[in-house]
Amino acid sequence: MKLRQFLRPIDTSFSTPSAARKLLRLLCGALSLCLLCSLAFALSMAFNHEVSISRRHMNAAMYEAQLYLFQRESLLEHLNRSVVQVSADPAPRSDELNEPVPPYARVTLPLGNDGRRWGLAVSGRDLAELEVLRLNLLYVEPAPQPVVSRLNGPASPDLVIPPVVLEVLRNAGPGADGQLLWLADPADPKSRLYLMSRIHLGGQSGWLGLELYGSDLAAALAVPEAGHYLLLDGHHQMILGSDSQPISAEQFRTIWTRDSFDFTGGGLLPQHVALLMHIGASHWSLIYYQEVGELLLRLWPLLLITGVFCLGLMLAVALLSRRIDQRLIQPAQQRLSALKESEAFSRAVIQTSPVALCVLRRIDGEVVLENQQARQWLGDGGVLHQSGGRWIEQAFGGGGGPACEELTAGDGRHLYLTYVPTRYNGEEVLFCAFSDISERKRAEAEMAHAKQLADAANEAKTLFLATMSHEIRTPLYGVLGTLELLGRTALDMQQTGYLQAIQRSSSTLLQLISDVLDVSKIEAGQLVLEPVEFSPVELTEEAVQSFAAAAQAKGLLIYACLDPQLPSRLRGDAACIRQILNNLLSNAVKFTDNGRIVVRVKASVLDAERLSLVWQVTDTGGGIAAEEQTRLFDPFYQVGRNVHQAGGTGLGLSICQRLTQLMNGSLQVVSEVGLGSSFALALPLERAAGAAEQQELSGCSVQVLSPVRELSESLCGWIQRWGGRVRIAYPGQREEADERTVLVELQLPGSPLAEILDWPGCRVIVGVDGYTAPRRQDCDWLVGLNSLEALRRAIGLAQGCVSSAAKCQDPVEENHDLGLRVLVAEDNVINQLILKDQLEALGCLVELVSDGQEALQRWRPERFDAVLTDVNMPRMNGYQLTAELRRRGCRHPIIGATANAMREERERCLAAGMSDCLVKPVDLDSLYRCLAPIGEVA
Repeated sequence: MKLRQFLRPIDTSFSTPSAARKLLRLLCGALSLCLLCSLAFALSMAFNHEVSISRRHMNAAMYEAQLYLFQRESLLEHLNRSVVQVSADPAPRSDELNEPVPPYARVTLPLGNDGRRWGLAVSGRDLAELEVLRLNLLYVEPAPQPVVSRLNGPASPDLVIPPVVLEVLRNAGPGADGQLLWLADPADPKSRLYLMSRIHLGGQSGWLGLELYGSDLAAALAVPEAGHYLLLDGHHQMILGSDSQPISAEQFRTIWTRDSFDFTGGGLLPQHVALLMHIGASHWSLIYYQEVGELLLRLWPLLLITGVFCLGLMLAVALLSRRIDQRLIQPAQQRLSALKESEAFSRAVIQTSPVALCVLRRIDGEVVLENQQARQWLGDGGVLHQSGGRWIEQAFGGGGGPACEELTAGDGRHLYLTYVPTRYNGEEVLFCAFSDISERKRAEAEMAHAKQLADAANEAKTLFLATMSHEIRTPLYGVLGTLELLGRTALDMQQTGYLQAIQRSSSTLLQLISDVLDVSKIEAGQLVLEPVEFSPVELTEEAVQSFAAAAQAKGLLIYACLDPQLPSRLRGDAACIRQILNNLLSNAVKFTDNGRIVVRVKASVLDAERLSLVWQVTDTGGGIAAEEQTRLFDPFYQVGRNVHQAGGTGLGLSICQRLTQLMNGSLQVVSEVGLGSSFALALPLERAAGAAEQQELSGCSVQVLSPVRELSESLCGWIQRWGGRVRIAYPGQREEADERTVLVELQLPGSPLAEILDWPGCRVIVGVDGYTAPRRQDCDWLVGLNSLEALRRAIGLAQGCVSSAAKCQDPVEENHDLGLRVLVAEDNVINQLILKDQLEALGCLVELVSDGQEALQRWRPERFDAVLTDVNMPRMNGYQLTAELRRRGCRHPIIGATANAMREERERCLAAGMSDCLVKPVDLDSLYRCLAPIGEVA
């Protein structure tokens, strides 16, 4: 009772209805304090974890630094034990030897000019290790003026050891025997450092040492994960530092005396966390340190998440407290409050509301109640007088539900109005709430403007790509076209080599431009698949045959093993598939120095209408490391950039991956360093209705002799598919065969195969010469390795040839003499000359004009067979020329030539009335394929 009487005067409000609210606030405050303490504890644990990670990185870096110095100290001790007395003539220096010293051979390097001829017996392995570690072996002769000589590497006339280092060696007492001295020039410690050891040569003593480059030591000490570093000598003077302006070593005075890990700093709070250890045989010390601010900066995500979580919990506690206050406390107080207090409270709520609130009387539309925000936003009430009657009519005549609309106030402010009919003080009124949406409107306008800017930027990017493609391809056409024509002239071997080098570089530049454009097309969504019917066999053989010459030049064997179950026709984007195969084969040839490249194609059924076709490109190159395979398909990434010197853009595999994804396929790689690589392209393709294959070799007996088992089985499968009776032949055996049995013999370079002697019938010899049509040689037929159609025809021809006297027809060579009369419109003088030479090389008569107007004046239907026009020309461009010729009734082929490789450019040319479109640079093959149909019609 006495305690209750004592506590009562302290806070008399506990006896009123507001006591519950106070208790609730105390509870919320206590919970908030607990949350803040938990936040501080979590941050402390996170900071300690960061410090632990930093220390682990520092320990690892310190271990690597100690290992780096210990390796060189051990090497010097090993060399110190190799001092011998030489009785013969002095051995030559290592750089004076005519041939490199074998690893386990020994050579004696002379030390000084003493008559007793002291020398250093080292092995070729020691010299190689010095060269690998970039160390210079020095010898300092004992003399008042020490003479320094270098024992390995090229002789250096300007070999100078800093005087400070020589002074230390001169003053070194007997206590330095058996010790290793680390020395540096205080004036320029970053240039070179020296590791010295005393050696005794009879009655005298000299110094044998290693000269290290400061940059090598700095590279070994620089570990980004461990932070910054300082290398101090025995007097705590800085030798090396990671920063261009490193901090003073005085910052770490507190940890100089021993190896330790601690916080350092001269202020109230620690500035750095540092690890100091003494390294090597010297009194040098190495410090790795990180700023505390950097550690704290790494915690900002955790700090943000924890802070948001803590604020969320505090907000939840506040909301819960408010909920309890509203549901329990306020009703109790409201029951004790008078109606006047309730009205005053309502008015206060309206006046302090962040939105404009007002009440309009239904009878006359006058304002019954409004707050300060409404008076500020609506001004003199002009808006209310003009539209208030309409709002009241719509609200009370529309069923009594809430309605909303947007309006503009007199000061230009955008407001969002929500109004609803209700009753106030016994009258029907309209309650209106106005929200300021000016910021939202401004944001919407800015977003619309930003969208316009983005669209304009996208259009500018497209225009830039088209312009750059045109501006680069136009002069590049002059380069490639001239080189192609130059290659058709008589050149000596040196000129041919120069020409091939220029062609490779120009082709690489063209490939880079094409790859960049392909990437831009894919990113811009302009690359659209164009499914067509194609033959997977022909597509694969064409891709392999196009790289056969390059592979043969490097001494590589390249061939394709095609599944005999492949369908004759499929439906898909053949151009994209060919681009992927060409890129994979190009990489295989580029990065394979010896061995073979094999392309395997297999099919598996997915459903009644689709099947999965897998192309596997396997090589015996150097292989790809596992850590590089993860970035293999990144744009501009090149495997072994610092090792291989093969050219490339780094975009090919990235484009292949994106094209594969567009076709809903997969591109995978399996590789092992030293064993080669294998890329597998799997694509789902539609079946295409093809004509039934004829059994053209029905009844034909064939035997296959090949040094590669895989090729033998593949060819046997195809011959069976063509209706022939086939089996594998083995060398060294007398095969039972008659005159009508055909022997298919594969002669592959690097794979010797014993022939079957006295073969009674004809043979089909399959080689790597690349014959696309069978060629007769006596009774034998020669075909290329990568043409199944040529093999089928050769077997059919050889089946009827039973003696050397049999008459067989040789295939007719293709004639490239078109005999066309072509009007060429081109404004670039160099391109005029190149086009003229190219067309004349194809047997065409050419007349040149400089623009569309001149071409229009020269055109006569009876004088020309075709028109070849540039798209972009002054006065009258190619589109205008085409439109005018078509308007005048021209029915002759009009071929456009453009340097813009974008897809819409070709569509624009065709839409303008052109018959075809060529993309510069144009080679002879492309020009011939375009003009050949015209020549046949003419």
